[in-house]
Amino acid sequence: MSNKTVLIVDDDKEICELLNMFLTLEKYDVVSANTGMEGLEKFRSSKFDLILLDISLPDINGQQLCKLIRQESDVPVIMVSANDSVSDKVICLEYGADDYISKPFENMELMARIKAVLRRAEKHITATENSDDFGIINFQGLKIDYSKRHVTASDDTIINLTPKEFELLIYFAKHAGETLNRDTIIEDLWGKNTLYRWSRSLDVHIQNLRQKIEKNPKNPSIIQTVSGIGYKIAKQGN
Repeated sequence: MSNKTVLIVDDDKEICELLNMFLTLEKYDVVSANTGMEGLEKFRSSKFDLILLDISLPDINGQQLCKLIRQESDVPVIMVSANDSVSDKVICLEYGADDYISKPFENMELMARIKAVLRRAEKHITATENSDDFGIINFQGLKIDYSKRHVTASDDTIINLTPKEFELLIYFAKHAGETLNRDTIIEDLWGKNTLYRWSRSLDVHIQNLRQKIEKNPKNPSIIQTVSGIGYKIAKQGN
């Protein structure tokens, strides 16, 4: 089995070198970038299994960079920051991060978080590969090509979804006609990371998804909010 590859984006070169040494000893391949734009360029030019992303970068905020990455990929992202506030952690999760670790940190804690995030990602990939739903799913006038990750409307217009929006749409199509508990959705899609329960990450993704698939996003018929519970999903439909 080949080594996992980690991209480190941090403007502190000394930290990059220390992390590089530690992760290499742990049998990871490591690529480093010292600015946000350099990190984005390397992310787009190679395939990574995980990204360690510092919030404070000289050119672009790490949270904004995470948001850009999320528009293109579901690669696991662990945010790194000297700020340990809950609000900062929640904002990072809302921008699509998978976890958050505060500086200074022990190597053992970092490795535990890396392994946990990779485990969740691999579990999701395995579930996708083992799904019986490869092919076309018709849901509320939408044609979802599961294997190609491609969605078209009833008039054959292509609907461009981010990886997480596509994952949500598939999840809702599988639960058509059901009322889903918000915490259950979060646990199924993000794992048992309790910080997500306190963030608006799910709500933001659903709001964006509604803008793309609902005829009237302000009065949705496919994904309806059920106060105090979660969301009611429309029946399968054609």
